Amino acid sequence: MPFHRIDTGVKERALQLIAEGWPLQHIIEVFGVSRRSIGRWADNYNAFGSVKPPAVITSRPRLLNHGTIEGLYDLIAESPELYLDEIAEYLALYHDLPISTTALHDNLAELGLTWKIMRRAALERDDALRAAWLEDTLLRYTADEMVFLDESSKDGHTIFRKYGRSPQGTRPVIQQLQDRGTQYSILPAITVDGYVAVRVVEGSVDGAEFFDFVLNDLVSMNAL
Repeated sequence: MPFHRIDTGVKERALQLIAEGWPLQHIIEVFGVSRRSIGRWADNYNAFGSVKPPAVITSRPRLLNHGTIEGLYDLIAESPELYLDEIAEYLALYHDLPISTTALHDNLAELGLTWKIMRRAALERDDALRAAWLEDTLLRYTADEMVFLDESSKDGHTIFRKYGRSPQGTRPVIQQLQDRGTQYSILPAITVDGYVAVRVVEGSVDGAEFFDFVLNDLVSMNAL
């Protein structure tokens, strides 16, 4: 069928007639539309509560010069937690570049600077000392002389996913019990040959528990 614009009221009336039990083929012939069009109207109504989906407002991204782009990379490397309005304020103050948050979002996306969950790193970390320790360790020990220990924990919320999908304008919701249940801590010790000791503790692990694991589970069991 050739393309022609159909009034919103006509689309709503067509869906209303379908809900009242009118044959789909009869409606197609009366309104002169395709089966696919009616299906699209129904999908829009189910997803957005209207036969007309919400308009997506787009704007042409404002071009950033080379110096501004370098400044943005440095800013976000130093403070990745900044919101769009805070970045826009920085651009206005330090680069004399007023820009809307919409245009800024588009520019950041084009630069590959996306919004995601942050990983926390210790402020006390010293990369130079870490490199020196690694070099000394590689000179003094071989892989089969090393034992690696760690601590992990699990409860009812451990595998809860932080992101989800939902129709535009709505927030994804998952039904889940708020009771975390019993927490278990796991103390593993592993070598190049596999696990050599494991302890599972109900609740959290303190220093005394960790020392006891090393002394009685790891050292004593592998003394021979």
